[in-house]
Amino acid sequence: YSPAVQHQAEELYAVLDVDAAKQRTRLEQMLSSLKDGDVRRGQAVFNGTKAACASCHAIGYLGGNVGPDLTHIGKIRNERDLLESIVFPSASFVRSYEPVQVTTKSGKVHNGLMRKDAPDEVVLATGANQEARIARDDIEDMQPSKVSVMPAGLDQQLTIRELADLVAFLKACK
Repeated sequence: YSPAVQHQAEELYAVLDVDAAKQRTRLEQMLSSLKDGDVRRGQAVFNGTKAACASCHAIGYLGGNVGPDLTHIGKIRNERDLLESIVFPSASFVRSYEPVQVTTKSGKVHNGLMRKDAPDEVVLATGANQEARIARDDIEDMQPSKVSVMPAGLDQQLTIRELADLVAFLKACK
């Protein structure tokens, strides 16, 4: 492409990358304050109603099945990855847990995880014990979504201590 187009693209990339840069800065600040997390307290946070992690994620044979199974998450993810997935759940997705956005002919938009992709209907898991059944005839558009089913903002609901404990608990899941 011409230098003019390349320059415009660089400006656009810089605008798009602002959120990512802010997220990285926020993660680094939070990581420095996540010291001495307690595994037992973290288990209580995971299973408690405040964060409600267990309503969508399983550890062992307990928990939901909307999000990825976290039984061995401590083997494959480091502290930074765990914190990022809690604080910024839309930053990256585990394979086969990528959200899908379905727009119906009436304009209603559904965001969720594909549970059934049949000739007559699509079923999306939209949350813990929630799903949307959409008839194929009603679908106007279906495409990958950039928004996780997991709600953002857990860092606003949990204290730094609770976040540290939750990360310690997940790190111990091996």
